[in-house]
Amino acid sequence: MAIYFVRHGESVANEQNLFAGTQNTPLTELGVRQAHQAGKRVAALGVRFDEVHVSTLDRAGDTAAIIAGELATRPGETVVSGELVERDFGVFTARNKSLIKKSVGFRAYTEYFHSHTGCPPGGESWARMYERVRDYYESVLRPLSEAGHNVLVVTHKYVVEMFALVVSGMPPEKYRDLKIPNARPLSEADLRRICAAPAASAAVHDFGEIVEIRLPVLVAGSAVFGVLAQLTLRVPVPPVVFSVVLTALLAVSTFFGMLRVHSGVARGLGHSLRVMLPLTLVRLIAGLALIWSSASVPLVLLGLFLLLPPALLTPALSLLWDGDYFTCVRQAIAASVVLPVVLLAAAWWLPDRFGAVGPALAGYAGVLLGAMVLPAVLAQGLRRRDPIRAGQLSTNWNWLGGLSLMPLAAFATFALSPATGFSGLASSAELAGLAGLAEDAVAVVAVLVAVRLAVLGFSRWRALGPRVARDLFITQSTPNIFLWFALAGGLLHATSGYLTLLAPTVACGFFLAMYADELIFVRKHTRDLKLAVTSTGNPTLRLAMA
Repeated sequence: MAIYFVRHGESVANEQNLFAGTQNTPLTELGVRQAHQAGKRVAALGVRFDEVHVSTLDRAGDTAAIIAGELATRPGETVVSGELVERDFGVFTARNKSLIKKSVGFRAYTEYFHSHTGCPPGGESWARMYERVRDYYESVLRPLSEAGHNVLVVTHKYVVEMFALVVSGMPPEKYRDLKIPNARPLSEADLRRICAAPAASAAVHDFGEIVEIRLPVLVAGSAVFGVLAQLTLRVPVPPVVFSVVLTALLAVSTFFGMLRVHSGVARGLGHSLRVMLPLTLVRLIAGLALIWSSASVPLVLLGLFLLLPPALLTPALSLLWDGDYFTCVRQAIAASVVLPVVLLAAAWWLPDRFGAVGPALAGYAGVLLGAMVLPAVLAQGLRRRDPIRAGQLSTNWNWLGGLSLMPLAAFATFALSPATGFSGLASSAELAGLAGLAEDAVAVVAVLVAVRLAVLGFSRWRALGPRVARDLFITQSTPNIFLWFALAGGLLHATSGYLTLLAPTVACGFFLAMYADELIFVRKHTRDLKLAVTSTGNPTLRLAMA
């Protein structure tokens, strides 16, 4: 008879990009809806299950209970077994997955988690996990099936993958990360098909892992490449083309970023607003003052820079850098609503002061709608309509959102760099004007440094927890640079001389600063990880570092 396997619905650890392993972590709002959808799919099979076998961990038990509640005929018996618990990840338990990957490197990460010879320091070896799952299948599940019983097994990612190997007869040395999605009911035949997938699909996912590990430096490199390509090719980009391509690429990033965000996160908006309010008010006042009082294009752009909402990339950075995530999402949502409204309202009420910015604001509003609002609505609609599919896209393909930032950064700097190359700056007057570019660049750097120092000082003064403080740092120091490109493009397309170098210079500096931030976070995490390995008291354990 039939055996079906279900990985539990999305958990809080999944949502926060943490290794849960043998620790308990509750289902998220999406995980609960995934479990209900899984129950409906199981009910549609028309199979009466005699037994449900479930892990002792709450996230699996809660998923099994929700599935059983969707069935017309409840299963005859529930068997709770410790043999079905998730793999013990040792010192990696409760740690950020992305920082682990960045700290140890792709090869070591693959060895620890996806090699038949691997074992996380202080955790369960792959061989031991495979052995216990194989024994459970051979001694418990298969005899039940041969005796005519239908069985539903609700467990965890790595356990389901071990069952897939056993069912398909795949040798252990052929194992790879199978990317089992949350809450999708899988028959034994389904598991065989997953194992039989071509090696190319594994290579694609490996590529995604590398993109995740190297994202900031790849984006920074792409921005520099865009400048060099334009200075070499000298191909002007019309403003309309600039806006359309910018919007399309940014929409991809926004869509995947918003797939991870659930609407219930807004319930904690009040506290997050109180945390960020003092810093946001200072930025708001400074930005409006610069636009109000200055006739200089660079200073106006600096004012607009301060009025930008956080990049929608900030929740992804929180997941990459071990932030609280929920704080980051709430602050990003709140600021993305408030700051554009303030800017557009100020331009409408005070057209004489914002006249120079007016044409650029039209592009700003268009990018805001097409690249942020619409893809966010589509992503949230998919989460509600098909939570299992949304979870699979978010977990297994979220790297596409990061990948889109590479051509986005390259195209933006390409389009905003002078199509005349250095020949347009050849006159003595223009060469002298390069001193003005240096002064403006120093002013921008000074403001960025001041913002970062203010955030660090404010976090210490308020005694914020490390993850909340990191989210505050991310949201306050990572404005939506691509919205700024839309504004800068509108203001700089009609300019000439050294000012044409301002936007690409700021862009490259911005992305390089993001990479520098990551280096600091990864270095600190690597030190903590080495201390964790040392604290196990096992001198035979070693941590391979990139």
